[in-house]
Amino acid sequence: MELFRLRRSHAAGLYWVLFHAALWALLAEGRGWALGIPLVLLASGLALWLDTAPVRLHLPALPGFVAFFTWHMLQGGWDVARRALHPRLPLAPAWRDYPLACGVPRVRLLLSALVGLLPGTLASEVEGDCLRVHVLDHEQPWQATVAELERHLARLLGAGAG
Repeated sequence: MELFRLRRSHAAGLYWVLFHAALWALLAEGRGWALGIPLVLLASGLALWLDTAPVRLHLPALPGFVAFFTWHMLQGGWDVARRALHPRLPLAPAWRDYPLACGVPRVRLLLSALVGLLPGTLASEVEGDCLRVHVLDHEQPWQATVAELERHLARLLGAGAG
């Protein structure tokens, strides 16, 4: 039994090192390993210490998520650029509550992190079953886009929800 636990902890350690190294390589464009290696080891050690379960992606959902997210991220960038160049475009900023449909903490955390890359939205906190969102124009259909992102994340992380 002890040998099984040791093998499992080694596998988890390898998983987290590879996961964080891939994340560093992606975000740092393959550079800065003098800083990256210690941070990868620190993040991996923290994940092991916290006994964090590995992230399991439902790979058939990945293409749909990437397509949806890329399209809406580009729309968000275009919208901000357009508003910067044409300041007379209508703005109706407001704080709104978005009722969360998925109760899985990883989905909620990732949703709150990714909402800011959608057109005209920025999440501030999750309180209870609501995500607090700042929108540039509350007249726009931002709720449908956030709901679709939540469904994509739930499918990607194997949490069901649509």
